[in-house]
Amino acid sequence: MELLIIGIDGGTTEIFDAFDMPFWRGLRTSGVLSAVTEDLNERGWAKMISGKGASETGGLYLRPKLDGTRDFTVSFGHTELAETPDYDPLWRVAERVGHRVGVMNIPTTFPAPEVDGFFVSGGGGGVFQGGLPAGAVTGDGVEAVLAETSYAFDIRLGAEGFSDADTLCAAAETMMMARTEAFVRLAEAAGIGFGFLVYRATTVLQYLAMSEIAHAMRHAPGDPQRCAWSSPWLERLDRHYAVLDRCLARLFETLSPRNFIIVSDHSHVPWTHDVDYSGLLAACGAARFKRGPKPLARNLARVALRKSYRARLANVPLGTLPRQVASSDTLDPACGRAFSEVNCYGIYVNDAERFGGPVPAADAEAEAIRLCDDINWTCATMNAPFRAEPYRARFAGGPMERCLPDITMLQSGHAFPRRLGAHWYAPNPNFAPVRDIRGVGGMHSGQKGRHPIFLANPELMAKQSANDPADLRMVHGLTKALFGQ
Repeated sequence: MELLIIGIDGGTTEIFDAFDMPFWRGLRTSGVLSAVTEDLNERGWAKMISGKGASETGGLYLRPKLDGTRDFTVSFGHTELAETPDYDPLWRVAERVGHRVGVMNIPTTFPAPEVDGFFVSGGGGGVFQGGLPAGAVTGDGVEAVLAETSYAFDIRLGAEGFSDADTLCAAAETMMMARTEAFVRLAEAAGIGFGFLVYRATTVLQYLAMSEIAHAMRHAPGDPQRCAWSSPWLERLDRHYAVLDRCLARLFETLSPRNFIIVSDHSHVPWTHDVDYSGLLAACGAARFKRGPKPLARNLARVALRKSYRARLANVPLGTLPRQVASSDTLDPACGRAFSEVNCYGIYVNDAERFGGPVPAADAEAEAIRLCDDINWTCATMNAPFRAEPYRARFAGGPMERCLPDITMLQSGHAFPRRLGAHWYAPNPNFAPVRDIRGVGGMHSGQKGRHPIFLANPELMAKQSANDPADLRMVHGLTKALFGQ
């Protein structure tokens, strides 16, 4: 095989280094680890596949519908990606020089395109996460191999209702091993020269138990202080990363790639705090939360029914508690110069053209600069670890730049964007020992980080151009360079 790309969703160098993964350590020693920084608003897999950023593809985790409302969508798949001008996916790059290709489980690739070889779509991008959906597979005999190996399309903690952590961890390990076996069988049968396989099981574990992982990482494997930790999570984590390491070894030992890239779409960091950027805007005087009897009634119901909401209120200063309970955690759409959304690391100017807001479209760029000044001053006075920078203006003229946030929010901490309301920055109550996973959603104590893995063999990295961006588009650039394009 000429090139094997292994994607590990949420893969993080520091985490892998902290566990007993001898094959990974060997690759680390012989390969070149490149420093890559990612924008957490953009879909990393889409950047790898296309070699283009969200200003060209629209590949955002959360994308405004731009229908005159402030509604967003999480849906994004291969159909949308393929509409990008000059779209040239990785597998076509390999096919042009005569290589058969094998692709498995890359998110944002549904429905599966026809290729010379085989293609199995991945979850993500709004795709149904249960069994293997129609349209997810192309290639002769592929579905039979997937059935024989008990291939799992994906597992989602929040959607599938796992009752205990051991069952979840066993399912994740089985999914990794089945995916490895299926890919090896299909790759050998098809005689592929280019392969791209993505594992997602590890990100499920890290989203859930990053608090436990951070605890384990305080001491090296074998250190008595680490081994003295009595939590069952240490055994689960050791087993998971050992299985991942064996899967990597099987791929390399069986397929013998001449060149390789091991890459992740983002890293993982502890989710220690929550932040509501809409609440920050309200604190700056740039937005206003809804108030009235309906928000009050809903919040009182939350106090009675939701333990998580009561935990959140425990962090609210007593003097502001009545106002917090009487206010909605959503902004008044008719008011305010800007707004943000859950799971969005940016802020949108509420302009008339895109969102029907009060800011004239011609003033949006200047408004973003003013807002950055206001936000940064507010954060400085509160000693909050956030910084606002103008963002959309960097990509002026891009075909999808209207989808981009006007401001990007950077931070030195580990806060995740959620709805909090006026008390907009608070500890994450879930960053604690994981005792029970019943009722837990897909994200719990871990979140995306900005520094994904990018490890390749030295000969391939030597083909990197000085002009290549230090982000995940480099996967596409190195692939083209390897194949002389």
